[in-house]
Amino acid sequence: MIDETQPVAALLETISGQVDRIVSWPEILSSSPALTIASHEDRVWLQYRGTDVLACVTVDGVHHAEYLEGTHLLTAGSSGAWCFRPTRTRDDVARTAEEPPLPRPRPRPPLLLAYPGGGTSTIDVDGVVVAADFDEQSVRLGVEHTPWSRTYRDTPTPAGYVLQQSKSWIHLPLDASNSRIELDDYARSRADGAWHTSEYADTTYNELHRRKRAFGDGVRWHWGVTDRHGGALLVNAFRGGSSVPVREIELPGVRAYEGTAHGDQLWLLVRSADEFNSERHLVRLSTDTAESELRTAIDDLDITGYCRPVAPEPPDHASYVRYCVRRLHGRQLSKRMHDVRAEFVGDWPHGRLHISFTHDDYEGLTLVTRLNLYDEQGQRLDDIASYVPTELMEQADTRAYPDRSRAVGGVLYV
Repeated sequence: MIDETQPVAALLETISGQVDRIVSWPEILSSSPALTIASHEDRVWLQYRGTDVLACVTVDGVHHAEYLEGTHLLTAGSSGAWCFRPTRTRDDVARTAEEPPLPRPRPRPPLLLAYPGGGTSTIDVDGVVVAADFDEQSVRLGVEHTPWSRTYRDTPTPAGYVLQQSKSWIHLPLDASNSRIELDDYARSRADGAWHTSEYADTTYNELHRRKRAFGDGVRWHWGVTDRHGGALLVNAFRGGSSVPVREIELPGVRAYEGTAHGDQLWLLVRSADEFNSERHLVRLSTDTAESELRTAIDDLDITGYCRPVAPEPPDHASYVRYCVRRLHGRQLSKRMHDVRAEFVGDWPHGRLHISFTHDDYEGLTLVTRLNLYDEQGQRLDDIASYVPTELMEQADTRAYPDRSRAVGGVLYV
């Protein structure tokens, strides 16, 4: 389980769900919490968005790290971690149908393999690699190659003969270790039209433009939320190439944000569907039953001893707090909001700015919004005075608040 903002993972015992140990990698620095993750056997490969560092993490921490040379992590197998960089494409328009293609910039490398024991190698491909995808068995490379032809186009400008390259998907096994790949070295299928890499197993597959899937041993899991099921999380398990699920499971009241599979079991990290309830759990599902087999709370894990060190307190912290209070205290943010007060409660970096107010439709209650000024590492977040007024106004006008029954002592936290 990867923490959202700190370099920490919890290794769980799969039957009981109990924490076996906690692993961290604070030496791998990043300005972004967004991670690409791939795993194989006892190794997890990590790349933070916007960086060129690929870290190989085991149960003992960082095993080694590699420079990615401009590629990005795609997937992993027994050979190592596969990393890819597409070639930029553009229209090639010529005056005659016989004019040869313009030379394309071919960045080095289009494909890189990072080895489990350390080190990398670049892999040349016969053709131009412009797309990549993967499944549980292979990396699929979208390659443009010869033979080519040209088709006349009179609009839009410029008019002329547009280059049409042959297109193929090369199905490269995850255990391959070639230094060069020829077109006919592995199974190849024809690709027509624009490049597409998605497989749509059901309507939940591309939910929110993210791939909601995991692969076990012969079992494919897909999950998402569909309107026809009243907003419940729907999980489907498929075997082989069948499009008919062998198991369909509904989990009401939750949304899944990560998942992994092994054998015929699926582990999902889920959070409450209620936007005012941030509680997270780990659930285990299998093809044997339509009920979840395990539910473990994970929010109470103590990871403070494994995180990156917190930055020193900013010398302008007190001045910044006064600025935020001055910008928000007493403002008329909505016609429905009154008596707006702002105060900083707690100490840096975990203290929060409390915005309290009354609302025409919530008579007798004080509503309170709590805002973080810093992240878990003590880094200042975006200037809340620039966007919070608009958010509070929209929230007030649409009454996007929890039910009155959630109030405690006349205070409703929103």
